[in-house]
Amino acid sequence: MSLPGHFRSAARAGGVIFLLLLFAFTAWAFLKPAYSRDALLAGFIRFGDLRAAGVREDELPEIAEGIAGFLRGDSVSPQVEVTRYGAKQEVFSQRELDHLPDVKHMTDWGRLLWWFGLGALTLLVVIAIRAMIVRDVALPSLLGKSLLGAATVFLAFMAGIAIWAASDFTGLFYQMHLWLFTNDLWQMNPAEHMMIQLMPEAFFRDYALSSLKRMAWLLLAFPIAASLLSASHRGTR
Repeated sequence: MSLPGHFRSAARAGGVIFLLLLFAFTAWAFLKPAYSRDALLAGFIRFGDLRAAGVREDELPEIAEGIAGFLRGDSVSPQVEVTRYGAKQEVFSQRELDHLPDVKHMTDWGRLLWWFGLGALTLLVVIAIRAMIVRDVALPSLLGKSLLGAATVFLAFMAGIAIWAASDFTGLFYQMHLWLFTNDLWQMNPAEHMMIQLMPEAFFRDYALSSLKRMAWLLLAFPIAASLLSASHRGTR
C-alpha cells in the first residue's frame, strides 16, 4: 500500500471506505429513534394531536412499541388495540398497515448499511495493525488524504440537505417520500389516520434535527485527517 505508483488508487479506495463509514453512521443516527419506544413516545407526546387521534396519553406507549417493535423485527405486525374514542379498537387502518412494511424495508436497508460500515471499520483496523507491524510510514498520509476527501464530500452533501431543509422542509419532506417510496400509501388523511395524527410534519422536523445533532461529532474527521497528514509529514523529515 505504500508503493508510490499505487498511492493514488489506494487513497481513492480509502476515501470510498471512509465515505461508507460516514453514511453508515448517518443511517444509524436516523434509525436509532425509530427502533426506540421511548423516543417515539416522546415525539407523540410533544407533537401528536391526541384529541384528533382519540386516545389518552397512557395509551401511547403501546402504540409506540407497536411501531418500534415492528421496525426492529420483533413483531410481525405493528397493529395494537387501545381504547380509542372511548372504545377498544385496533389503532391502524389498512392503508397504514400497508405503508409500514415499506417503512420497515427502508429501515432494513439502513441497518444493512450500518453493518457494512462496521465491516469497513474492521477492515481499516486490520490495515492499521498490519501497517504498524510492517512499519508502513506512508499509511498516515494515505489515511489522512482519504479521510479528508471523504469528509469534504460528505459535509458538502449534508450541507446541501441542511440548507434545503432550512429553506423548505415541507418540500424536502415531500421529495424524500417520492424518492424512498414507490407508491402513494404514505399520503394520509390527518382527520382519519393515527400515524399522521401522532406524527405530523413537526414530529419529523424535530426527528431530523435530533438525528443531525447525534452526527455532529463526525466533524472530528477534519482535525483527525489533519493530524494524520501532520504525522506523516513529521515522519518523512
